[in-house]
Amino acid sequence: MKKVRRCYIYIRVSTAMQVEGYSLEAQKEKLKKYAEYQKMEIVREYCDAGRSGKSISGRPEFTRMLKDIEDEKDAIDYVLVFKLSRFGRNAADVLNSLQLLQDYGVNLICVEDGIDSSKDSGKLMITVLSAVAEIERENILVQTMEGRKQKAREGKWSAGITPIGYSLEKGTGKLLVVEDEAKIVRLIFDMYTKQDKTPEQIAQYLNSHGYEKKKSREREITYFQRRYIITILDNPVYVGKIVYGRRVNEKVKGTRDQYHKVWTDDYVEADGMHEPIIDKADFDRVQ
Repeated sequence: MKKVRRCYIYIRVSTAMQVEGYSLEAQKEKLKKYAEYQKMEIVREYCDAGRSGKSISGRPEFTRMLKDIEDEKDAIDYVLVFKLSRFGRNAADVLNSLQLLQDYGVNLICVEDGIDSSKDSGKLMITVLSAVAEIERENILVQTMEGRKQKAREGKWSAGITPIGYSLEKGTGKLLVVEDEAKIVRLIFDMYTKQDKTPEQIAQYLNSHGYEKKKSREREITYFQRRYIITILDNPVYVGKIVYGRRVNEKVKGTRDQYHKVWTDDYVEADGMHEPIIDKADFDRVQ
């Protein structure tokens, strides 16, 4: 009797890839139909929703799948993915992960690409396409950055959580003053320039008098800290400017996927569409 081939299926979308043909449901449906046609038994499903393919470290389900293969949990023969780019976009990660699979007698099938790593031609295609996928990812990042820079040049808020004192007008990119928050910003500048208070003292005052800072994430703390006060005092948005790219991600030397933020002189600064909260003379005095 012919042995039934067993497989895992792995599906992934990044936050920007929830489009027709790439959605989790569409990927799963294709893989299930393929497995049924090939008379394969799907043993487990792994799904990373809203996860980038740039690194394994940011994909917990992918990591769990590799661990299950290492532990020989289910004695599988294949891993099925919709396209190679769903398996990964970092060439080194793709090839290292594939090597791990094959060390345990497991092959990779990319259904949409028509690739089977059990064949020599499949291994070659994976090597080539994984490199192409990484280049494509880098190009997408560059295009995204350029798009945000152009919005900044037009005086629009380009990306991220709006700073305390402002909200974002939908569809226009224009910042709108939120008066309750703007009062806090004015108080911070006033205490620093006219009362000679340190950022630590300003934070203590605000916290002890019931002020709460704007949250950028659901679980973020709402009390003020020294670093947050300094960020406000240093932000040109409060004098009507839009600045983008003052801090950029730079790769940590000697690592593959570790980055840290660094200051750069190559950034965009333009007059914003929004109303200033702080007088320029006061802002310059702070600087």
